[in-house]
Amino acid sequence: MAEAAIDTERVFRDVCPHCATRSDGAHFCAQCGKIQPVAPGSDYFRFMGLPRKLRIDESELEKSFYALSRQFHPDYFMSGGEPERQASTERSSMLNDAYRTLRDSVARVSYLLTLEGYKEAEKKAPPDLLEEVFELNMQVEELKAAKKMGDTDEVFEARESLDEALTGLRQKLASIDEHLFALFEDWDSAIDRCATTDEKTSLLDRMSERLSHRSYIRHLVRGIEEEL
Repeated sequence: MAEAAIDTERVFRDVCPHCATRSDGAHFCAQCGKIQPVAPGSDYFRFMGLPRKLRIDESELEKSFYALSRQFHPDYFMSGGEPERQASTERSSMLNDAYRTLRDSVARVSYLLTLEGYKEAEKKAPPDLLEEVFELNMQVEELKAAKKMGDTDEVFEARESLDEALTGLRQKLASIDEHLFALFEDWDSAIDRCATTDEKTSLLDRMSERLSHRSYIRHLVRGIEEEL
């Protein structure tokens, strides 16, 4: 049986370049105190000292962000060598990206899905909206035609109809968000219980589907708003 290949780059980057002590992704070496380069494969949750959970205390996340921002600030490493200055820049950049992603609920779940091997959610219409979407597309085309013909009465009527439809779409979007965010607690519970792979996959599939529906409706709403 062939042995698994060793990720030599990851092993190398997880060792302090200054004293060769194992760093295991820490921001600073426990032995010499030097700032460490970002290891390949590091993710935003681990970087911020968080488990891969979806319910996050955003006030604590903000505190961690500002505390790490001060620790990584390039001014502290101006007198150090090039490796330290580069590591400071790397960690500052990743910190900004991590905070921007994790503080937003939708971006956070999208990122988790990416880490778990899911592709970016495609824009997919919810099955119960297919007929309504067809009608909305026809109404948008009618509005375009009325504008082109300069028929103000038809334009007014079409806009009223689409405004009413937008209200329904926004309500649908709010409902999707409510169901999506409810899955956060289920996911976190599954992590705490060391749930089976099948159970976690089922949750991930459901979150991915809701993100897909969410993306589609948001795209549809933006398109109608632009036409109005």
